[in-house]
Amino acid sequence: MSVCALLLSCAIFCATPAFGSLQERRLYEDLMRNYNNLERPVANHSEPVTVHLKVALQQIIDVDEKNQVVYVNAWLDYTWKDYNLVWDQAEYGNITDVRFPAGKIWKPDVLLYNSVDTNFDSTYQTNMIVYSSGLVHWVPPGIFKISCKIDIQWFPFDEQKCFFKFGSWTYDGYKLDLQPATGGFDISEYLPNGEWALPLTTVERNEKFYDCCPEPYPDVHFYLHMRRRTLYYGFNLIMPCILTTLMTLLGFTLPPDAGEKITLQITVLLSICFFLSIVSEMSPPTSEAVPLLGIFFTCCMIVVTASTVFTVYVLNLHYRTPETHEMGPWTRNLLLYWIPWILRMKRPGHNLTYASLPSLFTSKPNRHSESLIRNIKDNEHSLSRANSFDADCRLNQYIMTQSVSNGLTSIGSIPSTMISSANGTTTDVSQQATLLILHRIYHELKIVTKRMIEGDKEEQASNNWKFAAMVVDRLCLYVFTIFIIASTIGIFWSAPYLVA
Repeated sequence: MSVCALLLSCAIFCATPAFGSLQERRLYEDLMRNYNNLERPVANHSEPVTVHLKVALQQIIDVDEKNQVVYVNAWLDYTWKDYNLVWDQAEYGNITDVRFPAGKIWKPDVLLYNSVDTNFDSTYQTNMIVYSSGLVHWVPPGIFKISCKIDIQWFPFDEQKCFFKFGSWTYDGYKLDLQPATGGFDISEYLPNGEWALPLTTVERNEKFYDCCPEPYPDVHFYLHMRRRTLYYGFNLIMPCILTTLMTLLGFTLPPDAGEKITLQITVLLSICFFLSIVSEMSPPTSEAVPLLGIFFTCCMIVVTASTVFTVYVLNLHYRTPETHEMGPWTRNLLLYWIPWILRMKRPGHNLTYASLPSLFTSKPNRHSESLIRNIKDNEHSLSRANSFDADCRLNQYIMTQSVSNGLTSIGSIPSTMISSANGTTTDVSQQATLLILHRIYHELKIVTKRMIEGDKEEQASNNWKFAAMVVDRLCLYVFTIFIIASTIGIFWSAPYLVA
């Protein structure tokens, strides 16, 4: 008895799937009987087939700025209704859905118009699910290569607007009505990209008419708004460039005698050129606009180049001497008085106030506090050293004459005779000799004093050139600091966004 029960249960178990399989086979045979996959699935030929399309974005694989191609992984979700594929579930063992391979039943010839793939249609032809109500659901996945106009004007703060353009290749709008499905652009399963963020996705449907055909050819655009993440470029390009540019300001604080001002400026200039070459490699050759980062690097290069030029000018001023250059009144008033007063620079021994500032176009005479020897009358300055030697020669000649006439051989044996002077007064010979010697000493002191005064003037002129170089250095420090800060804020403030 137990053996019979076992055999009966095995028979029932084996018959159940066979019964279900027969129902499904019968359903397939009934559905495909008199079915033509070229026939549009509408009961009225004048009505269009409404096809709903949704794009489920999975991943942004790559964005090729140079070739202006975007690589994405996405699933296409088609749904439409086929009146030929409707059945009663009760008649076919409660079967709710069946599968058909692509091409077995009618499917829309919708293609991605802006595809640049070698096969054009890069989707995988999966099976189509047909439900008892006649609803057909088809989800072909694919790796899509879409053409997109990449605008790098605000690079790396750029926002690209790419789109998927889907449309029927042969049917017009009266035969196939392509509509975006509910949900449109689905990013619920999107895998975030390290370089691009998705702040917004939209869907639009367009009606287009061509010259050849008066019928509309609708297409659906799935817009993909991509915003570049700036964190990577901020730490790898922008911040190093800003810090490198700020290094050029140190050149204006470095003393000229250190001998490293030009070396520092040239090193910074080469660094900026290196960063600029990196940006030029990132920019597409077909771009009509200069990228924002390129403008920023160009400004930095201009700043560093100008600082190098002014550094050379500062060194030229610092090493000028009175023997090679003479400071004009306008240069003197501007570099020694006005600019130091504006920059609030202090110079030892000089008190710069607004009341003491000279006019920029007139020169005031220099007033010096000199000693008694320096304040000698102008007519006394006309005496030369030759006059002192002439007086000495006349003294020696007179002494020798008196010695011969008296039979003496030395000055010490001259008697205290009285001789007549030019003005009729009598003077002792020794006193006359002393006066002549003092007169010679006096002229020698005048010559030494004159040389000292000339040395002081030369040293003062050289110090004036060095102070002028220091003034230009300080002026360049302030001007370039303001320019770097203003240009950096202005350039990045004009960007559409700063953080993505």
